[in-house]
Amino acid sequence: MISKYSVKKPYTVVVAVILTILLGVISFLGMKTDLLPSLDLPFVVVITPYPGASPEKVEQLVTRPLEAALGTSSGLSSMNSTSSENSSLIFLEFVQGTNMDSVMIELSGSLDQVKARLEEGIGTPILMRISPDMLPIVVASVDVEGMSLDELSAFTEEEIMPSFERLDGVAAVTGSGLVASQLEVSLLPEKIAVLNERVENHLLAELAKNETELKNAMASLESGQKTLAAESQNQKEQVAKASVELSSAMANLNALLAEEAKLTAEKAALEATRDQLRSVLDMNAIFTSLFPEGTDNLTLEDLQLILSSMESGAPEAMEGMTEEMISGLSDQVQEAVKTLVAVELELSSLNVRQMTLSAMKPELQKGLNQSKAAAEQLEAGKITMAIELAKAEVQMATGKTELEKGLAAFEDAKKQALESADLTGILTEEMVKNILMAQNFSMPAGYIEEGDGQILVKVGDAFEKPVDIRDLVVFSMEPIGDIKLNEVAEVEKRDNSDEIYTKINGNNGVLLTFQKQSTSSTAEVSDLIHSEIEKLEGQHENLSITPMMDQGEYIDMTTSSVMENLLFGGILAILVLILFLRDLKPTFVIALSIPISLTFAVVLMYFSNVTLNVISLSGLALGVGMLVDNSIVVIENIYRLRKEGMPAKEAAITGANEVAGAIFASTLTTVSVFLPIVFTEGISRQLFTDMGLTIGYSLIASLIVALTLVPSMGATMLKTTSEKEHKWFDKTVQRYEKLLGIALKYKMIVVLFAVGLLGLSIYLTTTMGTAFIPEVDSPQMSASYEAPEGLETDEVNALNDDIVERILSIDAVETVGVMRGGSGFMGFGGGGGTNNGDASTFYILLKDERSLSNKEVEQLIYENTEDLGGEMSVSASNMDISAFGGSGIQVKVEGFDPDEMAVLAKDVAKVLSETEGTEDVTTGLEDAGEEIRITVDKVKAIREGLTVAQVFAEVSKALSQEMTATQLTEMGASYPVVLLKPIQEGLNRNTVGDLSMVVQQRDGSEKTVILKDIATVEVTESVQSISRENQSRYMTVSASIKDGYNIGLVGREVEEKFASFEVPEGYKITFEGENETINDTLGDLVIMITLAVVFIYLIMVAQFQNLLSPFIVLFTLPLAFTGGLLLLYIAGMELSIIAMLGFLVLAGVVVNNGIVFVDYVNQLRERGIEKREAILRTGATRIRPIIMTALTTILALTTLALGYGSGAEMMQPMAVVTVGGLTYATLLTLFVVPVLYDLFVRVKKRNSLEKIDSEEVQS
Repeated sequence: MISKYSVKKPYTVVVAVILTILLGVISFLGMKTDLLPSLDLPFVVVITPYPGASPEKVEQLVTRPLEAALGTSSGLSSMNSTSSENSSLIFLEFVQGTNMDSVMIELSGSLDQVKARLEEGIGTPILMRISPDMLPIVVASVDVEGMSLDELSAFTEEEIMPSFERLDGVAAVTGSGLVASQLEVSLLPEKIAVLNERVENHLLAELAKNETELKNAMASLESGQKTLAAESQNQKEQVAKASVELSSAMANLNALLAEEAKLTAEKAALEATRDQLRSVLDMNAIFTSLFPEGTDNLTLEDLQLILSSMESGAPEAMEGMTEEMISGLSDQVQEAVKTLVAVELELSSLNVRQMTLSAMKPELQKGLNQSKAAAEQLEAGKITMAIELAKAEVQMATGKTELEKGLAAFEDAKKQALESADLTGILTEEMVKNILMAQNFSMPAGYIEEGDGQILVKVGDAFEKPVDIRDLVVFSMEPIGDIKLNEVAEVEKRDNSDEIYTKINGNNGVLLTFQKQSTSSTAEVSDLIHSEIEKLEGQHENLSITPMMDQGEYIDMTTSSVMENLLFGGILAILVLILFLRDLKPTFVIALSIPISLTFAVVLMYFSNVTLNVISLSGLALGVGMLVDNSIVVIENIYRLRKEGMPAKEAAITGANEVAGAIFASTLTTVSVFLPIVFTEGISRQLFTDMGLTIGYSLIASLIVALTLVPSMGATMLKTTSEKEHKWFDKTVQRYEKLLGIALKYKMIVVLFAVGLLGLSIYLTTTMGTAFIPEVDSPQMSASYEAPEGLETDEVNALNDDIVERILSIDAVETVGVMRGGSGFMGFGGGGGTNNGDASTFYILLKDERSLSNKEVEQLIYENTEDLGGEMSVSASNMDISAFGGSGIQVKVEGFDPDEMAVLAKDVAKVLSETEGTEDVTTGLEDAGEEIRITVDKVKAIREGLTVAQVFAEVSKALSQEMTATQLTEMGASYPVVLLKPIQEGLNRNTVGDLSMVVQQRDGSEKTVILKDIATVEVTESVQSISRENQSRYMTVSASIKDGYNIGLVGREVEEKFASFEVPEGYKITFEGENETINDTLGDLVIMITLAVVFIYLIMVAQFQNLLSPFIVLFTLPLAFTGGLLLLYIAGMELSIIAMLGFLVLAGVVVNNGIVFVDYVNQLRERGIEKREAILRTGATRIRPIIMTALTTILALTTLALGYGSGAEMMQPMAVVTVGGLTYATLLTLFVVPVLYDLFVRVKKRNSLEKIDSEEVQS
């Protein structure tokens, strides 16, 4: 239908062709060019630092918690971890097709949750997605004739690197071999000692003054004590004297009082006597008056009167007196008078004395009172004085005690003061570091509103030059004033030029590593870098920038090679057409289908984001030969019908329609072989998808062209045809008919021959080695060399110089760059160095025109350096992408007991070492060494105010020899300011426990804690790392493959040995490494081929509408595999992934001829022709298109199969398999398929074909 429309509407076809070409050109110009397809690797790495931790501690405190948190991530396929000293690395692999952007967000959230629970001292986990863009695309050397290394380094950093960093697509430019400067600050003990002497002298003077003051105070105190004692004695004497005087006064007063009392008593007695005497005298008077002389003559009246007087005057006096008394009263009166006089005189005397005493008494009382007051005052003074004296004595005693203590402690205080004033304890590296960090400060503090705007307020002033640091005042002290850093330290700018060794052909050089942005084309970025190199070399005299590894150059080289093979293949295909058709018109029609199909394929590639890379271009090169197949079948059928006399338009429509089903089925079978790719996983899927798409696009395009453009052009260009003689081909057809008849006669011999060759090829397969991807010859090689142990740096450098000269002596070598002490910049598996300081990396650039292959150069390097000792490793190509498949043979030992695993690992290593072809067998236990393990008792530590992290910091500080204080930016260049520390003397495994730590107490005091008091220090055997997979421990035993041995064959032998290896219960061993990667990928390809065969069969069933015919055609597959294996074996190649890809392609291509043959036989039989005759006629009729289609594909791949052009080695095995399989299958298809058809198809076809009505065709 489509062919009929194309014939009737030719201009529509022309418009479609022009539109296709236009879109193709635009698409081609807009496509990225890279070495390989864009690989979206489902890998994520989590790196967590834990400074100072052992592998066991890292596993317990870091790896396990992180594994538990990350193990539930969506789409996680496997999780491997390595716990090493100071760090944990977890490698996560996810299921293909997982959205890695979502995964990164999920993982980041999981890490945020778990890191809060990690112990103090554990660093923040770093989440990193693995991408091929992390690899460098270019490594270039820079050298300038006449420049020293310092000058070259500065020139590269200031002029060269910024020029490259400005280029579009360049993500980063890293320099290696650059001189790194730093400002080193070293405290000088001798300068500090001078300052210490000044401080000490001043302090001693101050201390001497204080000592004098103390002694004077003591003397004053002692004098005061003596004065106090004298005063106390004086006071005591005064009190005693006053007491005596008081006692005397009291005695006098008491005597006076006693005398007064006595006088009073005497006076009272005398007065009583006097009164009595007076009474007597009164009575005498009375009597006298009563009885005067002569009283005897008194009358009675006289007596009565006397009695009356007596009654009124002296009744008391007379009372009690008797008559006798009264009679004797006269005598007594006489006596009483005398006595009375005497009494009166005595009373007068007593009164005088009493008056005298009374007059004395107030004075004595006053004196007594004064004495009492004085006594009381003295007593009170005595008490007060006693108290004061006691206080004074206490104070003096206390003062004396304090002074005695002060004097006693003076020497200690003096010593302590001297120690405290020792600048050695003040001017420490830590103190200087903190000052430098704090003083090198400049930060915006905010804004001040002013008017309508704001003014920035900036605080601080960063250091601008080294002199700023030298003149920095670090502290100030009264006796010596301000102290600048250069007064106590040496401040010098130094570089590592003595430690760097980077040379290009013997000259000082620098290596630059370029990384591209993920969205940029490798080839385009590489071209920009090359253009900038030319520009810079033109601007600077004697400057030489040489790419030592360039993916862009390799891409250009490989793509150019593929394009050349594609072009040559197209030319050879056209020559085949000319040879068989011997007519330029149909040849032109078919030839035109090649560029149009390719252009249409490019358009589809562009819109499906397929880049121009080695894999996709190889798919186009492979498809070139097949592009013309459909057109050949259509044009040959049209050409045949025209020769039979059918009109041009009718022939075009009929010819296309007759074979439309066959070419549609054959195209579909070829395309369908790549459908199983969707069922594979890993890198093989991503690598082969581009090839499948490009082949599919080109073949679909060729089918459309064959059914539209070819009939349209055929109807126009084949209006007139002339019979061309093909004598040689006619004879070939005649011979073929005879041979086919013989084959049909001896069918079993033909079948047995084919089966025999198939068995032979299968046997040869068992002796063939396997490989991941072939190593590619490129002008860039690399090598690493590890010098013998014990050599000095100068000796290692001299060895490197010698190696450079020896490599340069090889005729094929143009440039050699070498760098010591760094890891290599691997492209895809390029040999790199190690981080060992005695290891060196060599970059070798070969001449474009050379007679030696990379392998031969590799061998010569080994031979030229074998007498130097050490270990040399050479990679024949920096572009060997087999690194994707791992390296060597690895045997994983899994179990639960580490000790038992170690024993089992050693047994496995023994088996590997006894296997021929292995070397460098290692279990990872060989690197185990001694370590000093400090285990902090957390309880004891916290009691002393310390945490484990603080203990680590103190130990780390004691062990570190330098620490970075700050950064100094000078003239745009930034470099660190480093405090150098002297190595602590006497620090070893036996004394590390004696490290002291000063701890600040809660009360502000300081306390010294000894490490061994809060921790145990022991020397133990350490493992380098602990590996885990899916949260279970394992050990890996690995072995490298010797040169000249194949990884597949050696791996096969190893697996045979381990088939009988006894593994303890609970443990298991599994194989990993390059061999397993190869086997897994080969297994994927076998699955793909099997599914492809199923798809092909089902498509043919749909085409033939029966089950038997497709089965017959499928017999061409083993024929094709036989031819591919035989040619691969003859070419001496290994069974690589690329070779297996050839078998996959072969499965879809080889059946095409069988489909065309069987389909035409069926058509003839449906017309009523007998089976044998139909077979013979089909052979004679279809031999030309079969041979033509086969030859176009074979010849199109011939240049690639021969390895023509640089970089063709990668895809060469696929071309070899396709050429060998298609050649053999084509020859035998012409015989085996007819034989099998004759064997299996015995029922005569019913004539059900209705001839085409010419009128219908013309309508």
